[in-house]
Amino acid sequence: MKKEKIKSTQITPWTRFKGWLSKARGSMESFGRAILVPVTVIPLLALIGSVGYAMQAIAVEAGTYEGTVKIIADAIKNIGMIAITNIDFLVAVGLAAGLAKQEKIAAALSGLMAYAALHFAANLMIQSIHPDMLSGTGPKENGLAIRFGVMSFQYNAFGGMIAGLIGYIVHKYTYRLKFPKYLAFFGGPRFSPVASTLIAWLVGMPLGISWIYISRGLVAFGKGIGSLGPASPFLYGVTNRALIPFGLHQVTNYFLYYTSVGTTWVDSTGRTIEGIYSVAIAKLGEGVFLTAKDTWIINGTFPTNMFSLLGAALALYFVIPKENRKVAGSAIISAMMASFLAGTTEPIEFTFLFTAPWLYGIHVLFTGITYLLMYVCNFAQVSTRGSGLITWIAVNAVNFRNIQNVWGLFIIGPIMGSIYFVTFYFLIKYFNWNTPGRDGQIAVIGKDLKDKQADE
Repeated sequence: MKKEKIKSTQITPWTRFKGWLSKARGSMESFGRAILVPVTVIPLLALIGSVGYAMQAIAVEAGTYEGTVKIIADAIKNIGMIAITNIDFLVAVGLAAGLAKQEKIAAALSGLMAYAALHFAANLMIQSIHPDMLSGTGPKENGLAIRFGVMSFQYNAFGGMIAGLIGYIVHKYTYRLKFPKYLAFFGGPRFSPVASTLIAWLVGMPLGISWIYISRGLVAFGKGIGSLGPASPFLYGVTNRALIPFGLHQVTNYFLYYTSVGTTWVDSTGRTIEGIYSVAIAKLGEGVFLTAKDTWIINGTFPTNMFSLLGAALALYFVIPKENRKVAGSAIISAMMASFLAGTTEPIEFTFLFTAPWLYGIHVLFTGITYLLMYVCNFAQVSTRGSGLITWIAVNAVNFRNIQNVWGLFIIGPIMGSIYFVTFYFLIKYFNWNTPGRDGQIAVIGKDLKDKQADE
């Protein structure tokens, strides 16, 4: 008789690993979908902000940026920038609520309270370890800002993400807790925000200490980066993009943009102008010729904002299945236009930062290369704020005689845009990354694409 083979039901380590890997991938996909909920608030508002930037750029060039014109331009610009300047709040609330299965309001409050606790803890650590960071020019030098009424670090989307995760995890394990009858009112979902506050406070203290020393290190980096020749623009481009999700790019920018660390120049009246941005604008005002060496931290901004991210956005759009593009593609196109017109890059960058972080790493490297190419090719650019097409026309096109090879933008820009498109399109397809619209869902507050299309 032939012996029947008995199938082993024993779970091997490899089986366990595959199960863990599958579960981890599912969790990451859920995380990506949840965090896109707050991110998709940004694109349309950013387009409104681009109108304000356009008015500002035109008014500054015409010398009418004052009085009623200034008030109207600033109002439109500030409305459009609400979501971007407060992306940390949106992520903290939206991520916690998006991940929660039940009692989403309590989860959202948990994320918000956790984020507040992170800032109060950071403020306490700053006062205790480096109080000098809170006095004089310390807040600007170290990238500090008022958050929840206290001076703290600009944690940006990274801080919101930490708070949102704390809020969700704490909420998950506390919203069903039952207290004794005399404390019953405070139990259940009402306790989740309180517990999240306490946990985030404990997390916020070591996080604040870490940020203190990271910030101090970036201060030293910012003071030394300008003396490295062609390596300076490359390192600046890489560092700037890498630090944006953490809000730390403000530290190096402050010194290079507005202090003598960047550069100094004495104008015709004998007044000393400090900072690369300030000096560039002052020189244009007096008709002084600007070279690519003068504007090394600005040159790569326009090609990145106008062409590189345009290529990335088009890749993100064309990898979406055709039947999903009408719904999922609209947010990507809006984000792309905000970057191209107004230089507001966060809407499109955050779209792939959270869904395919490897793409963001490539973007960081490519940005450094863009800055380097603009520098070595002697292609100069000048910016004020909002480095998109509108500002380019108002500042660079108008002053083309006083800016070295200003037309170089239209050489490096399309080249890098093409590289971005090919790289992003190929990698997304090859690795099957679930960028918006490719996983059957998009952040439209709880609806998937099929439901959305059925509604239409």
